[in-house]
Amino acid sequence: MKKLFVLFAVIMTSCTLSNEEKAERLVKETLKDYLYHPDSYEPLSTRVDSMFIDVTTIEPIMETSDEIKDLISKINRCEREIESAESSMDIWAPDGYSSQYSRGEYARAKKEKEKAKSDLDKYTKKLSGQFVSLKENVAKYHKGEFTGWAVSHRFRSLNGAGSMTIPGEMIFFCDKEFTTCSGYEANKFEDFVNVLKAVDEATSDEDILDYFKENSFLL
Repeated sequence: MKKLFVLFAVIMTSCTLSNEEKAERLVKETLKDYLYHPDSYEPLSTRVDSMFIDVTTIEPIMETSDEIKDLISKINRCEREIESAESSMDIWAPDGYSSQYSRGEYARAKKEKEKAKSDLDKYTKKLSGQFVSLKENVAKYHKGEFTGWAVSHRFRSLNGAGSMTIPGEMIFFCDKEFTTCSGYEANKFEDFVNVLKAVDEATSDEDILDYFKENSFLL
């Protein structure tokens, strides 16, 4: 499959079709721009459910989650740099017998520590802001009123080399009339759902931070 993440399509659907038929028609049109070999596309199953979410929050939540992971990585790096600099400062701590070289090494380590601490403070502040954004979007995600249709779709198609038929599973979000939809790979969306659950169940930012630290490979 082509390495496209979010899909989008607009088509006209007949009101005489069932919801499943409307969904399959729209999904097939959407997948034309996603599959390496659209002509090999073969639908396997389609399930349509009512949805009560704000789909416009999905991308911001995913992007914020990625930013949080990146900031955590940077914070961890700064903490390692501070620890390393402090070790060097201990080794080269000046005394009455310090050489010019050792004093220079101490000064260098101290400067590295100050730089790493400044970066750490900056990234920690940014992380706090990202937590606010994440929680706000998760709250908006739970719309509480009917907004359209969630479509779970399984299919087969040829791989990039055109030599092997591979199964695929995606989640599509369609408007009420089945004229537009966006889609995500099922495993990717499952990771997204886990983020939602973590935020919903968190009692503090520390809980959210712990989740991302434990699942930094996701999203």
